[in-house]
Amino acid sequence: MKTRLIICGLFCLLTTTSLKATENKVGIDLYESGMIGAAKAFFLDNLKQQREGILQAETCYYLGECYWVSGFRDSAEMYYRKGIEFMPDYSYNRIGLVGLKLGKDVDGEELFKEAFTNKKDKKDAGVQLAIARAYLHAGNMVKAMEHVNQARGVDDEDGLPYLVEGDILSAQGKVGDACAKYEMAAYFSPDCVGACLKQARLYMSTNRSLAREKLDKAREVCPEFCGIYCMLGELHEMVGDSKAAADNYSKFIQSGHYDQDNLLRYAGILYFDKQYEKMLPVLQSVLKVQPESLVAKRLHVYCLAKREEGEKCLEAIKYFIESTPEECQICQDYLCYAEQLTLKKEYNEAITYYKKALCADCKRQELLKDIADLFVKNRDLDSAVVYYRQYFDFVKEPAAEDLLKLGKCYYNLACQDSVPELQKEELIKADSLFKELSVQVPNSYVSYFWRARVNSMLDPETTKGLAKPYYEKVIEIGSVQPERYKRELIESYKYLGYYHYVIADAITTKNNGNPDPAKEEYGEAKLFFSKVLMLDAKDEVALKALESIKL
Repeated sequence: MKTRLIICGLFCLLTTTSLKATENKVGIDLYESGMIGAAKAFFLDNLKQQREGILQAETCYYLGECYWVSGFRDSAEMYYRKGIEFMPDYSYNRIGLVGLKLGKDVDGEELFKEAFTNKKDKKDAGVQLAIARAYLHAGNMVKAMEHVNQARGVDDEDGLPYLVEGDILSAQGKVGDACAKYEMAAYFSPDCVGACLKQARLYMSTNRSLAREKLDKAREVCPEFCGIYCMLGELHEMVGDSKAAADNYSKFIQSGHYDQDNLLRYAGILYFDKQYEKMLPVLQSVLKVQPESLVAKRLHVYCLAKREEGEKCLEAIKYFIESTPEECQICQDYLCYAEQLTLKKEYNEAITYYKKALCADCKRQELLKDIADLFVKNRDLDSAVVYYRQYFDFVKEPAAEDLLKLGKCYYNLACQDSVPELQKEELIKADSLFKELSVQVPNSYVSYFWRARVNSMLDPETTKGLAKPYYEKVIEIGSVQPERYKRELIESYKYLGYYHYVIADAITTKNNGNPDPAKEEYGEAKLFFSKVLMLDAKDEVALKALESIKL
């Protein structure tokens, strides 16, 4: 109780009136809505506050039901017996004990008769439905229906028999028939909020608009019922509306009627809504109660990562990876670790875990690009090229930034390569990628700048002027904002100055050292080197070039 109050205080979740509630209606509505964990939490809290025997007996009966449905037969039996102690004449707990003795094909009619404490029990619709539920839990659908019909015979305008019949049909996989019975339950008992919520639950995976319609109907009938907001949160979570999911699920949590599974789901919803500050104390609370919860530990690590708690997160995810069996690890676990290792610039280890993430989920082919990026940072360009190529095969139409990355890989490989044939092959591949980039973003200088560099290397003597049209294009685009593109403009002007100087020098040599026929080319060279000095008056290359041109 102390832990629950701490959590509720963190989120302003509980009010004094909810703590003092002594009636069981909310808990019964939660139970009838199929929200067993929340119902159990409600009844456990309420039992501590109740003093009236009838309410205590009723609470114990529903706790027994909740534990039985959850598979905890010993706990169910304990609460049924405790209920009998509180009020021996309350038949429901005796019915629960008989139910625990039933098997799928066991007829317990005589045992149930012995459980009756009042002659009127046989004709009590509620008692008959309790017996029906006992048979339902035991898997005996035929006997369950017999008692539903007996309950309906007592009051054919009561919606609850239709609710239980819907449960029986749902357990048999007859979804359409079950929804029809829940509709009848809501018709005869408009305040039967469980009928609407159970319909909504069945529709959530097949017809979400109809599920929303049923939840809205339930909200009209009982706007304060917390279970509605739980399911609205789940519905919005399913359709990817994380904000609406968080807003609605938080209203459910504010009721205080939740179990650890509800808290864990809430943490997940907060994670996807990027509410990491709220998420952390929720997870810490879950881990206090369930320290070995794999999901809670996983979400805790993810939360630390999103909060950018570097060293703390790296230690946590490392411990999680090392202490969790490999068969229990998922792609996102490896990915989280890889991302944290990348932030620490531990690229080799990061690459290892990115590869593990890809092996864990082969559909995540976009991770190929992340691996390639890390190989670039690790200066392993050959491996980077392999992974970029694999990524390109996956995406078919790579983005501009990816064309640039791979093009630069080939260019840098060419810069490192001493074998002329290989170098030329790498430069041609780079040029092809930069050409494709220029088609995608024709108004950007980037593709032309890199094509210029590539073609400059393909023409090392600068006699063919292969880079000339690309540097001219860089100047055309960059001269509009010279300060912004200063570096690129200087490089372009230097290349063009040198190109014209080489041409002029060739003409001079051809004319036996007479520079006069090359005056025009020398003039062009001076013009471009002068433009360099306009951007950087101390540029040594430009100053020396102008000094060497005497004309």
